[in-house]
Amino acid sequence: MPSPRLVPELLTRKLRGRQVSHLLASDEQRLAIHFSDGAALVIELGTRGLVVKICNPTTSSKDHNTKQQPTARQAEYLAFIAKYIARFGRAPAESDIERHFLVSAPSVNQMMHTLERRGFITRQPGVPRSVRVCIELAGIRSGDTDC
Repeated sequence: MPSPRLVPELLTRKLRGRQVSHLLASDEQRLAIHFSDGAALVIELGTRGLVVKICNPTTSSKDHNTKQQPTARQAEYLAFIAKYIARFGRAPAESDIERHFLVSAPSVNQMMHTLERRGFITRQPGVPRSVRVCIELAGIRSGDTDC
């Protein structure tokens, strides 16, 4: 069974926007890059080459949890995307979201970038309709968003 590998795009997506607090080289075979939010990127020399892993913070402070909650408007977009996928079996195009919310194309594009940056959705660059919702929407109030 092949070992899971973190591709550069995934690393970039997971670490985007984080600020480095310090580096720690414990020996010649291990480097840890620590971020201000408590996460760390650990690079080790293994028997089959470099091993890279991301260690997220274990502390779940109240402040950290509130950062991960979408705003009311973001929740509306997320609910629409999830319902669209459930109904049509594929993600909506940005033009579909534009028509539904009666907003401009740049507004939808900016919201999609914000949702992706905050980790609420993932997209594959260059692949249309590749949006996937990454959070549980059950406890989030999003209003009435019918497809």
